[in-house]
Amino acid sequence: MPLDRKILGSAPVSRALSHLLAWHVLTVFRTARLTVVPAEAFDVARAEAPAIFTFWHGLAMMTPRAVPIDLPIVPMIARNAAAGVVADAVGTQGIRTIRASGSQGAHTQHRKGGAAGFRQALRELKAGNSVLMTADVPKVSQVSGKGVIHLARLSGRPIIPIAYVSRYGLRFNNWDRMVVDLPFSPATLRHGAPIRVPADADDEAVERLRRYLTEELDRITQDAYERTGIAGKFIPGPTNQDPAADG
Repeated sequence: MPLDRKILGSAPVSRALSHLLAWHVLTVFRTARLTVVPAEAFDVARAEAPAIFTFWHGLAMMTPRAVPIDLPIVPMIARNAAAGVVADAVGTQGIRTIRASGSQGAHTQHRKGGAAGFRQALRELKAGNSVLMTADVPKVSQVSGKGVIHLARLSGRPIIPIAYVSRYGLRFNNWDRMVVDLPFSPATLRHGAPIRVPADADDEAVERLRRYLTEELDRITQDAYERTGIAGKFIPGPTNQDPAADG
């Protein structure tokens, strides 16, 4: 077992880290000099709810704060040990989670709970709860998978692309270009326009909307970087890539 998994598998360590992470996220948010774009983003989100709020994996840390606090949301969080710390941190705020993640292969998808997570997400949306989930799935960064499109198609609920970008943060060179936001930072919370998927969308329409979501997420994320004063740190994704090609 890898050392990091062994450490994170320790209940006392995992519990301590989850409380530390929850404190850090709250501190970052409370000390941020935050700009919401567009100004009416939260009003639109409330009017569209329940909705599927989606974002790039690398910007996951602050995304629970990118949704109106009065909206009931259920984040989808992976099953691995590190994600377990995140799920526990979210749980300290009284928020339930869906423990699942997507993947490119059917076998891995089953092992990661993707199918069960998808069904639970459908149930949550039908119950009036919004779902918070990444658009890209390991390990193809900034390329939307089709899962979020199919979830919108079957639920009849809109997709709202979101991005939370802080000027000050630790940026890593891993597969998803993970960012750890830092306190006392100018930040931009960017929402895109709602995207609707027809119930009768065929494979061609689903693929077209997948590509559109990829481009839209990159567009609003780049805009958030520019508005936050760090345009040079934004790295665009391979917008025309089929994520299954790397599965």
